[in-house]
Amino acid sequence: MAVERSVLNRSFPGLNPITYGDERCDPGHSYGYASREYYLIHYIMSGCGTFARGGVTYSLHRGCMFLIRPGELTFYQADEKTPWEYIWIGFDGALCPSLLRSSGFTDDVCWRDVPQASSLFEELRSIPDRRPSTELSLCSLLYGLFSILCSQDASPRTPRDYVARTSDYIRANYALPISIESIASMLGIDRRYLSRIFLRETGVTPKEFLVRVRLNRAAELLETSSCTVTETARSVGYDDVYNFSKIFKKKYGISPAHYRQRLFSRKTEKDD
Repeated sequence: MAVERSVLNRSFPGLNPITYGDERCDPGHSYGYASREYYLIHYIMSGCGTFARGGVTYSLHRGCMFLIRPGELTFYQADEKTPWEYIWIGFDGALCPSLLRSSGFTDDVCWRDVPQASSLFEELRSIPDRRPSTELSLCSLLYGLFSILCSQDASPRTPRDYVARTSDYIRANYALPISIESIASMLGIDRRYLSRIFLRETGVTPKEFLVRVRLNRAAELLETSSCTVTETARSVGYDDVYNFSKIFKKKYGISPAHYRQRLFSRKTEKDD
């Protein structure tokens, strides 16, 4: 018997729950060959059955989950002797492709054996529907599921991954007294290796990238906020305002004070 629950489509941009429910299937119960507009994951709580996709049939058991992608035609059937019971959740959102890839669901992979996700799906089944919190709770559990799946990925990090992590760390922490040595230590790699692969991937060194991020943000603050030059310098990671002004002038050709004054003059001329 299937128990399907009501979901309000809130159109969350990143990860958006569409449907959820559970079913204790009768022996031989089957479903398939129906196209959907969203991703759908089934998690097998007990029993076993088969899942067919792209001409290949997989025998799945308790602790396995299988993924159906948007527009995909699949077929799945409960075992005649020990029919499965599963919990499902459907979702869409802009983050789905990247989250699924990082979770091991590549184009050639449509199922995973994840027994440690059992308690998470039990929690999912207990989420009451038609509540203001329903969709947020479902979204939280989806992120939890992807966290479990990603933790199983033991593949080595690539240079591109190290570069992406370095770039994101700098964008998030440019206001702090960070160094390339500290970033390399955090990533567990040699500083010279980090500098080499960063330069190869981006065309600039990590230090040059850090300066670029800081100065771009400084220019934004001078344009859009009431921060003084000293406050701007400290906001982007420079305690020495004179050093900040020197570096700023090297990039923009004028001092921070003149930069702001020129913007103010242009605004005044425009208003007149």
